[in-house]
Amino acid sequence: MPARVLVIEDDPVNQEVVSAFLEGEGCRILTADTAEEGLRLATAQRPGLIFMDGQLPGMTGYEATRRLKADPATATIPTVAFTAQAMRGEEERAAAAGCDAYITKPLDAEVFRQTLRRFLLRREAPAGL
Repeated sequence: MPARVLVIEDDPVNQEVVSAFLEGEGCRILTADTAEEGLRLATAQRPGLIFMDGQLPGMTGYEATRRLKADPATATIPTVAFTAQAMRGEEERAAAAGCDAYITKPLDAEVFRQTLRRFLLRREAPAGL
C-alpha cells in the first residue's frame, strides 16, 4: 500500500513540485493550502508523513505543528518543516515547534528523497527492528 503523505503548502507551484516528487516515489498525496485545512486532514486521514510549510497564511506552519504534536491522535506523525526561510535560527525554530526534520526550498531532490525514505521506512519497518 503506498504511503500517504500530507503536503501543507500555500504556494501552488511549490505544492505541485513536492507532489511530483512524491508521486515519483510512489506516494499517495494529500494537499492543504492552509494550516487549518492541514490539521483537519491530518486528524481525519492520519498520513504517514507531513511536509509543513513554515510560513502559511493565518496560522503558521510552526503553530500547526505544535498543535499536531499536542494532540495524541496526531502526535506521532513525523512532520518535516519545508520552508524558504533559510535564515540563521530557523532550523532551531522548527525543532522547537516539534518538527522532526527541516528542509529548505528550493528542493534538493536528493535531500528530499533521503528525508522521505528516512521517515517512511522507519514507520513501515516490522516491530523489533
